[in-house]
Amino acid sequence: MTTLDQTAAASRTRPADHPGDVTGVVVVAVPVSDLARSAAWYRDLLGLAYVREFGDGRQVTGCALADWSAHYMVALRLRSTTAGRADLRGEHPLIVEAADAAAAARVRARADALGIPWTSGRHADGAWTEFLDPDGIALRVVHDAAGPRTFLGVRATATGDPELYTDPLLALPEPRPAPGHG
Repeated sequence: MTTLDQTAAASRTRPADHPGDVTGVVVVAVPVSDLARSAAWYRDLLGLAYVREFGDGRQVTGCALADWSAHYMVALRLRSTTAGRADLRGEHPLIVEAADAAAAARVRARADALGIPWTSGRHADGAWTEFLDPDGIALRVVHDAAGPRTFLGVRATATGDPELYTDPLLALPEPRPAPGHG
């Protein structure tokens, strides 16, 4: 077994001192160019409530929308006020799970009624529908996300089609012991 093989095998296991301490994602933050436009887009497509605003004393520089029953928020930050002018265009930093295929279909129907185009497909992690927000940042809605419970790598091929692989290419450093545990 090579060092890379040993590192890959170690990266597939959860450190013993972190047995599922985190139970989910509470907030996802997205940098946008126009807060009002983007807040309305996420509110209308996902049925979220407008629940927070953040500012610098001169202007509102961020806001958040929530679905309290699903226990998540989408925070939007005015890109021009973020460090480094964060930009996620072309990425899909926000992936939410629909309750089932019928719920995903309702989101697509809302998108159709709002004139929001979408694409869909199937990935190893489940069926998905993707929408581009006003800044070109992808929101993905997944349903039947049973997906593999083991490592899965995805890389683009020369044809643009995804290729799946099962052994990690990125070598992570060995886990460090938590303070007081070693």
